[in-house]
Parts: sequence; structure tokens; C-alpha cells
Amino acid sequence: MMEMDQELEEIYQQVADQISVEEFSDRVEEKVTLMAGLCDRRTAAMLVARELGASDVLTKIGRIRPETGNVTFVGRVLNVPDVREFMRSDGSTGRVASLTLGDETGTVRVSLWDETTDLIKSGDIKVDQCLKIRGLAKEGYSGTEVSLGRSGGLEEVDQDIRARIEPYKIEELRRDMSDVNLVARVIDPGMAREFLRKDGTRGLVRTVLLGDETGKVRLTLWDDQAGQDLAEGETLEVINATVRERYGGLEIQTGGYSAIRKSAQKVNFKETMVPVKDLQPGTIVSLEGFVTGLGEVREFQRQDGSQGQVANIYLSDQTGRVKVALWGDHVRLIEGLDLGYKAKLIDAQVKSGWNEELEISCGWRTRITFAPPD
Repeated sequence: MMEMDQELEEIYQQVADQISVEEFSDRVEEKVTLMAGLCDRRTAAMLVARELGASDVLTKIGRIRPETGNVTFVGRVLNVPDVREFMRSDGSTGRVASLTLGDETGTVRVSLWDETTDLIKSGDIKVDQCLKIRGLAKEGYSGTEVSLGRSGGLEEVDQDIRARIEPYKIEELRRDMSDVNLVARVIDPGMAREFLRKDGTRGLVRTVLLGDETGKVRLTLWDDQAGQDLAEGETLEVINATVRERYGGLEIQTGGYSAIRKSAQKVNFKETMVPVKDLQPGTIVSLEGFVTGLGEVREFQRQDGSQGQVANIYLSDQTGRVKVALWGDHVRLIEGLDLGYKAKLIDAQVKSGWNEELEISCGWRTRITFAPPD
């Protein structure tokens, strides 16, 4: 019998009065085998549940992703927006509105189109109402959203759905989440950078590194929010943000409906240092040790024709020794550097180098400090 994770357990509970957990698990495993790996266990579990008469297999909101496809869930209405009109390519006028629904696992936006938006104008949909939604999950402008479309539907249900109101911990964040609230400590306030938009206007962007007792995540701020005064150690409350995957990691992004404000709450954070012996290729790590080797600065030509610089050093701790590549502005840090200096690297990338030997690459996201020995 396979071991069921929480998601499969939730599906099983919807048919638990008809089948034992052992038999359900066996039938799911059999379904996966019969389909030659063309479906995952979640899909197989939903198929088994439907075979047992469960017409609508419910999914928790926190588990809805763009790749989930057709989905049925129950949630409490948290926000009812105004209906917005838009012009289609054929010249006709369309209508759209995006509700926000939540349960104890998270929130999701539900897009209503055209005639379905009449339910908002008539007052049939209102805040605090519990609805069962059938629609298609997809990636929207602000993360995962569910679109009713022509094949979807909604109905009011008499259930006591308690929407999550407490902020997320960083370890709970997943890509394509929307309407995310977070309270975290500023680890690196970053610097606001000016950029030129396509329409010729200038804007500001800033990347802030946040942390709590469960991990770290980057926060992207724009324009007025990017220009606010932030300092290391302060606590920020992030409201109505989205989570995206970028450069292989998660990133919180703010928009017009997001709010960023300072908080008096105390948030604990401690950087996790990875020993050299535990380094794994493809990971982003922080580590510390002593400089045990220095290489020369080398110049190279980038693909765009510009000149760049790189320098290698070696870092050792009690568990081993590893080569570290310093790129760009980091190269200047080796001026005056000597063997025996203390080194601390925050958010560096582990790569497989020459002869598959591991090495550390320090890019623009890496924070580096060197200190002379005591």
C-alpha cells in the first residue's frame, strides 16, 4: 500500500464511507500503473473517487495551481469587486470581475465573465457568502486564478468555511499564489534603481531581501514603494502580494492593490550556514569559512561584446575546501585580501565545475563580507 500525502488524504475523506484507506490506496496505485505513468497520483485519486460516485471532488484552495486544470472547490467570498467593461477584438463589449475566495489553506481569485457578472450587479454574490466553484485553473496577471468560462459554474452552499487571515510564513509560499500577506524582517534593504519604461517614462524598482524563522524570500517593490526608507532589521508587513518563480527561486511581487508598511512586530531570523561537505549543485546557499587560496583577476568578453572580470578564491571550513568565483563588482573585494581572512557568503549558487568538481558562483544577488583574522 502506498503512503498517502495530505492532498490524497483529503480526496479519500470524500469517499471514506465507501472504501477503506488500504483499498483506496491500492486502487490509486493500480490506476497509475494502468496509465503507464501518464497521470500523477492526485489525478488517479480523483478518478478513483469519481468512480465511487463523487461527482465533484473538492480541492483545497491552497493546492490550486495553474496546471491543476479543471477544479472544484468551496470557499468564502472575501471581496466583491466592481464589474469592468472591455472592448473585444471584434468590437463587441465584454464584462469581467474577479472575486476573491478563501478557505483555511489560502485564497484564490475567480474570474466571472459577461452574463455571470450579473450576479454581482444583482447582489446575489456578496461578501461572507460560501460558494462552490467549478472552473479552470490558470495563470493570471496576479498569480493563480480560476476562470468560470462557459463550462464552469457556481452555487451557494451552507458550509462554515473559515478563511485564513493570519500571514503566511516564508516556508509556506508557493509559486503563483495571490493575495498573500506576510510579516518578515528586512535582511537586506537593497537600493532603488531607475529604469526606462517602453513609453519613455522613468520608474523605480527595488529588490528587498526578507526573512523570518522559516527562511528567506525576495520582495520586488516599484515606484513609490521602491523609494521608501527601509533599514536592515526593520519589520515589514506585506499585504495583497503575489508569488512568482524567478531565476529558479520564489519572489514576492507587489502591484496596485498591494500595501507595504512597517510593523512593530518582532520577527526572528537566523541565517543558515551550509558546511562545505553538504554542498549540492543547483542550490542557493550561505556559507562561511577562511580564505585559503587566491587567484588572479581575469578579463573576459561577454556575449554583448562588453568586458567583464572574474577572480577565483578558495574558502575552507572544518569540513572541506571549495573554489569560489567572484564576478563583476565582487572582484574589487579581493583588493587587500589575504590568506586567513574570514569570509561569509550569503545566497551564492553551487555549480558543478571542471571535472564535476563543485564550485561556488557569486552573482549579483550574493552578499560577501571579508574580515581580517582575530
